[in-house]
Amino acid sequence: MKKVTSYVLKVASRCNLNCSYCYMYNLGDKTYLKQPKFMSVDTVKALTLRLQSYCSRGAINFVHIIFHGGEPLLLSKEYYAECIQILTSGCPGVEFNFSLQTNGVTLDLDWYNFFNSLKIKVGISLDGPKAYHDEFRLFHNGKGSYHEVANAVKLGNQNGLTGILMVINPKIPVQEFYQELKELGVKKINLLFPDGHFDRLPDGIDPDKFKNNGYTPYADWLIALFKIWKQDKGRPVIRLFETLIEMLAGIPRGNQGFGRTKNGVMVIESDGGIEVTDSLRACYEGITRNNYNVHANEIDDLFKDQIFEVYYNAHDLVAEQCLNCPVYDICGGGFLGNRFANHNGFDNPTIYCKDMVRLITFLRNDLLESLPEETISQLMAEKLLYDDVINSFKLPPQNLINLEVKQQLNSFNQLIAL
Repeated sequence: MKKVTSYVLKVASRCNLNCSYCYMYNLGDKTYLKQPKFMSVDTVKALTLRLQSYCSRGAINFVHIIFHGGEPLLLSKEYYAECIQILTSGCPGVEFNFSLQTNGVTLDLDWYNFFNSLKIKVGISLDGPKAYHDEFRLFHNGKGSYHEVANAVKLGNQNGLTGILMVINPKIPVQEFYQELKELGVKKINLLFPDGHFDRLPDGIDPDKFKNNGYTPYADWLIALFKIWKQDKGRPVIRLFETLIEMLAGIPRGNQGFGRTKNGVMVIESDGGIEVTDSLRACYEGITRNNYNVHANEIDDLFKDQIFEVYYNAHDLVAEQCLNCPVYDICGGGFLGNRFANHNGFDNPTIYCKDMVRLITFLRNDLLESLPEETISQLMAEKLLYDDVINSFKLPPQNLINLEVKQQLNSFNQLIAL
């Protein structure tokens, strides 16, 4: 049985910020306007019945619930207490892990105390030092949100804040960014590549340089950050680095952006819709929408949805170039949404292909250099050079893509009707 163990609950479909890069509101998909503003308790009850049935049939005894939005703090404390009571009492054989991702602008001590009492882990979205954060993460009146978010982070350091989520911005000087982390007392941060694809490149990529083999702005920034981070004995956890290093060391890891694991995550919309991860909305309007809903369908009905099937297996359903890449097992083809192009759907390497090759080869070689020569000899390991990997893409492929897979990836072509 295919297993999904993580559920992103879109308890609010509206937000008190207006972030310029947001895939929900500002990258072209307006279908959120048809959604209820908040997830009702009845929908949570319906979800609980479906979870109980699904977990029982699949012998699943652990479920991660992520309260998300929009902005989840637009709802009340009483709402969350009721949700957790419904879920835990309705699925007695399941161990739940609860977390919540917030923009932090209304997060105060009362909220922290409440979340701690219910063992809800809290993450805050922050986009670097004030000038950079306030360029993107704005209130609807155009005012920046840095002051409120920074205060929430500082308060959370002593009150159970789990970590920071940040979209990578290579325009931020690395030393300035790292100093900001230290001054705010950040203990853990997860870095995300911006949403974007071949027909809508993110702001951090210069379209005129995009096809140049040596152009890797995100890897250059991350490598510079890694060098500073590595030398800091009091460094915070940077999950991106630690995950990649563990994978390079042979420890099985992975997520929707890296590795070869299945993407066992689904979204429950505010109306009860059962959908694929909502960040795919950056590809084109309506890509995540279907007719499945917890009020009428079982959880595993979503596997009948073509886009979810591709997402779930995204690290196996990759372009031919990826199948022949020396770092494929670590990269996994990258996040599915970053592979999209209007003319051929998902039959492409990620737009961050060169960045990922440079970053992974750098970390691999750095790891090798830390080992004794005897160990390196026993492993028969040699350095893997960026240029060698990039040049290998010009060679005749040893592994050919399955034609059915190619057709499946191409089926999302948005030029079919033109």
